[in-house]
Amino acid sequence: MNFVESFKKSLALDYRSLALYRCLMGLIVMADVVYRLPDLVNFYTDVGLVPRTIFMSEMGMPWSLSFHFANGSKEFALAMFIIHFIFGLMLFFGYKTRWAMIGAYLMTVSVHNRNWLVNNGGDDILRAILFISIFLPLNKYFSLDSALKRDKVEPEKSYHLSTFTLTFFLQVFCIYYVSYILKNHEIWRSEYTAVWFASRLDIFASPMGIWFRNFPNFQKFITWFTIWLEFAGPLLLVFAGIFGRFYWLVRLFVIAGFWALHGGIIMTMLIGVLPYTCLVMWLIFLPSEFWDWIVGRFRNRGYGNLSIYFDGDCRFCEKGVRILREFFLLPEVGLLQTSTKKDIHESMLKENSWVVVNAKGDKFFHFPAFLEVMRHSPILKSFVPVCGTNIVTAFGNSIYKWVASHRQLMSRYSQYLEFQTDKKPIGWLTWLFQGAGAFFFLTILFWNLTTVKRWDVRAPFWQDVTRWVHLYQEWNMFAPFPKMDNIWLEIPATLSDGTQIELLSGSRDIYKVKKDVFPGNVPNEHWRKFYLNVSERADYARYYGGYLCREWNERKIRRVPETTLRKFEIIVYSQPNLIDGGEGAISRKLSWKHWCFDSDYEQENGKRK
Repeated sequence: MNFVESFKKSLALDYRSLALYRCLMGLIVMADVVYRLPDLVNFYTDVGLVPRTIFMSEMGMPWSLSFHFANGSKEFALAMFIIHFIFGLMLFFGYKTRWAMIGAYLMTVSVHNRNWLVNNGGDDILRAILFISIFLPLNKYFSLDSALKRDKVEPEKSYHLSTFTLTFFLQVFCIYYVSYILKNHEIWRSEYTAVWFASRLDIFASPMGIWFRNFPNFQKFITWFTIWLEFAGPLLLVFAGIFGRFYWLVRLFVIAGFWALHGGIIMTMLIGVLPYTCLVMWLIFLPSEFWDWIVGRFRNRGYGNLSIYFDGDCRFCEKGVRILREFFLLPEVGLLQTSTKKDIHESMLKENSWVVVNAKGDKFFHFPAFLEVMRHSPILKSFVPVCGTNIVTAFGNSIYKWVASHRQLMSRYSQYLEFQTDKKPIGWLTWLFQGAGAFFFLTILFWNLTTVKRWDVRAPFWQDVTRWVHLYQEWNMFAPFPKMDNIWLEIPATLSDGTQIELLSGSRDIYKVKKDVFPGNVPNEHWRKFYLNVSERADYARYYGGYLCREWNERKIRRVPETTLRKFEIIVYSQPNLIDGGEGAISRKLSWKHWCFDSDYEQENGKRK
């Protein structure tokens, strides 16, 4: 392979990596829905944190489009979540892949726009890579789309190179390199204490993260590793081609580095789906040589030496074996109609079964045939000892015999999985596609340039485009340095029976400092982000106050039965972390007084709200 070919491959994406990325991104989309589900009412309905009327009148922008604004009920929000989940499921299986990716992107944008107060940097990453992924060939392997192509033509090259692959490279480059540029503080660049301060943010710390505080010297090394990885990693990713035919080793080295970084974050910090999204994102860069090495090892072990015969008159049977080969077997496993061989056809009629023939010529029928397929599958072989037991085999045989005797019924249910044909590319559409990729490449580039404020880059046209397609992004997490103080909320409240209670903890002692119990009262990353936003904005505290009144008085979610919530104060406290390991003085950062009823406010203040 010459230098030019190596350089092209260094900026391309392997079809198998694209397929793996698609499967796992489908899981991420589904996981994101499940992660938001417990707060469906709290964040995405009219009785939650931000009713639609408040969003429209006080927060909405022309580009803040959302399907979730069509209705504010719990039932409608649940329906939106189900649709969102289905698109993730379609992505995982690679069914109508491009439409599934469009749907996943639109539903992700919709849920993000419904409530900005709980979004974080991980949401920006997910939204951006889903958009670019719409234009990538994600269904060439391991997909229902690929399995159902009878005349499928294998690509001449194992990798895909287009302006959209370059755009994906640029997006990942910006995520880390812009973050490196913004971390222009001695805490990151010379003192290497950034991880030390980040680990002492109680709102983010996991149990392992708290234990990690005992190793300040190792934290300095991790700070050094992080800042240099964010500097060198993106450069090595984009310019790996200068290493010629060894580009793939460089790329694997970079992938391993960022997997180590995000794996460490998962173990030590509670920041939701973000690091998992990043882990999946990096898998798209697995080079062709990696896959060729894996497939070669399985081929040398004889995994592809298998023939599967099916009834040519049974469309369900053909679809079934094609899907089985696509997801679990090597592509060279033969799929043949039983009519092509007289003895095989006679065996099929006699046994009323598909026929699996291995390299030795041994024939297998019913569930034992499936066990033989499993023995030749790189993915399923490890399950053979369990599935080969007498109990499982007997159960499997009974299921197979039922399916074999109801093939017409199964064909009827599988009719929606239609066979497809490859479409010939249209010249002018191909050029338009490449032009669109170049356009969005410039869009992401100029937007990220404008986020480095000291450069004073202005690009209003590109910024408008970015907002309308929802590629807006800020890579300033822990930049220019991590937060230096711990914050916590206390909400002393008065109830209708005259008693007082701290709303978050349920404590009757409203004067006791709640710093240590507050992190345990934060349910998840979305609430964590909201509380950080509240610490900076009094208007967000006002939204929260209205939500607390509705939760207690309308939704009847209350700590004290048969009471109403009358008034309370939302107090944000701050306490700085000191480099010597100590803590500074506690100060009030924000205070917001809230009355649930106008009559109480008027009685206490002599005027209307």
